[in-house]
Amino acid sequence: MKVCDVVLNSIWHDPRVRRQICEYVAQGVELCCVGMRCIRYDEEKVAAIPCPTTIVEMPVHYQGKQRNLFRKLLRERVRNRVVCDAIVAYQPDVIHANDLNALIPAYQASRILGCKLIYDSHEICVENFFTGNKKAYALFLKSKERRMCKHVDKMVCVSHAAADYFAKEYHIPTPMVVTNCALRSEQHVATDKHEGFEVLNHGKFYAGRGYDIMVEAAPLLQEHSDIKLALRGFGTMEQQLRDRASQLNAQNVVFYPPVLVQELIPYASKSAVGVAMTEAICLNFKMSVSNKLFEYAAAGLPVIMSDIPEHRYLNDKYAFGIVLEENTPQEFAKAAIKLYTDKDFYNTCAENAKRMSEELNWEIEFGQLIEFERSCVNKD
Repeated sequence: MKVCDVVLNSIWHDPRVRRQICEYVAQGVELCCVGMRCIRYDEEKVAAIPCPTTIVEMPVHYQGKQRNLFRKLLRERVRNRVVCDAIVAYQPDVIHANDLNALIPAYQASRILGCKLIYDSHEICVENFFTGNKKAYALFLKSKERRMCKHVDKMVCVSHAAADYFAKEYHIPTPMVVTNCALRSEQHVATDKHEGFEVLNHGKFYAGRGYDIMVEAAPLLQEHSDIKLALRGFGTMEQQLRDRASQLNAQNVVFYPPVLVQELIPYASKSAVGVAMTEAICLNFKMSVSNKLFEYAAAGLPVIMSDIPEHRYLNDKYAFGIVLEENTPQEFAKAAIKLYTDKDFYNTCAENAKRMSEELNWEIEFGQLIEFERSCVNKD
């Protein structure tokens, strides 16, 4: 079986795509990759990808900001054509398209080749935070996605909530769920914990991820001097968060610099608790599941999480943390104090987090998709 993995960036930046490549290769699949050059292109990382790889680059006159809508649409059409051509050149048995922008040229290529097509939707693209104020364009994309979803051989989603959404919205069979869980080899439980009881939220600092709620909760935790609030990462909110912590004189808040993606779990394991506070500021966020939730579980940490469907689904099944009733500083502080003061509860959550990571690992989750792809090819 020959699979072409397609994503419209320089391939190695998306943790889900990296894990796909690792598992395809580990299971002996003949793999090739098609990506698109972006500003984060890294020649060394692309050269290290363990399979034949094509990085497509747009013609010079289509690069940079386009002057008008016509030019933007023309650039999109050109991009889809060159990506489609790169896929067709590999002659794969299966095309694995990551996200809606990759599905469009992958769909074209599958029609030319008559091969199998897998649509791996990392998010509900047409309902996300960034396209919410572009209604006409979102509706256009939604109509394309609805049509193509009816012709793919299998659709894959990252959460049960998203799978149910697509099944109902597009009247298609319920997509397969492959969560963004960690590889077995990424599981890491540190013995050298940071001093005190450290509650960690790592990732990109932007709205809807609970960083501001954590900072506002800092004064409510000052009676428990061992509890520290740690924010690791970078992003547009960083200065705002630092300024607010300074205004509150929050000595119990610490900012850590970002680390490489492969270092997130080992560094997280030095903390006591993880925070996955995705706020339902748009339908995409509501139906998602935080990648960091699985990273914390792989580090053996109990998790304080927001009340979105997939977080509640997973916690009902594994009981590895606390689902907040509301995303407020008061509720967050209450959860942190509960985990700090109730040692038996904390230890139970930590053990359950490890159990979840052992049962929901990438090899098992993605393995079910590889098995499906093989069955499709073998039928032919």
